[in-house]
Amino acid sequence: MTRDDQAMLAFATKWSRFGGGDEYILPEFGITPQVFYQRLLAMVTSTLINDIDFSTRTYLMDFCSSKLARPTSRSVAAAQAAV
Repeated sequence: MTRDDQAMLAFATKWSRFGGGDEYILPEFGITPQVFYQRLLAMVTSTLINDIDFSTRTYLMDFCSSKLARPTSRSVAAAQAAV
């Protein structure tokens, strides 16, 4: 696992109980929350990570999936403008 992967995992573990800290993702990692959660989900589902236990891995998988299922603020704004 790279240093960036470790930082993303630590960030998600810390902030997920507070809703994710989406406003801090772009300044911290230089990527949008959508990309962050896609990468994190790929990391916890397809990579062997010995640094976290099964329950944390499962929690992060569910958390990322729920974050990705929500429309982004840009999608919401576009939908509202269309009405």
